[in-house]
Amino acid sequence: MKIAITGHTAGIGRAFTKILESRGHEIVGISRRLGENIRRIEHTANLIQPCDMFINNAQTQYAQTELLYAVWQRWEGRERKYIWNISTQMTEEPINGTPDGQNDLIMSQYRNQKLALEEASRQLKFKNRWPEIAIIRPGSVATQEKFDNTNKVNVDLWAKSIVDIFSHNENIIISEISVGYTKKRIPI
Repeated sequence: MKIAITGHTAGIGRAFTKILESRGHEIVGISRRLGENIRRIEHTANLIQPCDMFINNAQTQYAQTELLYAVWQRWEGRERKYIWNISTQMTEEPINGTPDGQNDLIMSQYRNQKLALEEASRQLKFKNRWPEIAIIRPGSVATQEKFDNTNKVNVDLWAKSIVDIFSHNENIIISEISVGYTKKRIPI
């Protein structure tokens, strides 16, 4: 499968790239570190268009939502096209938290941008069955080494868990999922 990933050189994007490449998938990496910018919506959507799957991971203002619309327009009604929109568990709370001492106002804007992404995802899912869209909400994932990663899940383990959830359940559609850190696992 040919998979486009925004923000593929760091954090969650890099973890998805590693696990999916190890499973034989071709990755189309889209990252600022390699000269791309998701704010160039039409250009970025054109890079994604020939792919089978799009992991909409990189976020800058509302460009992640705008990019979702641009890719969806190109893929509308096309079977076997998949979009994973990476959001945040912050959207499940009535107000934003301020993890790792981040600026409260910036985190409030970030939460609202992710809420816009989620609402757009829900609306587009009901306009057409294809492309298949999933909202994935990470919570307490160790994506940056510069922060205290105590009580956070390893980013590679998190990405592998997400890929396994989607790939091991052939006849199940997962439209929204939240996966984050816990100190205890259910012993089943």
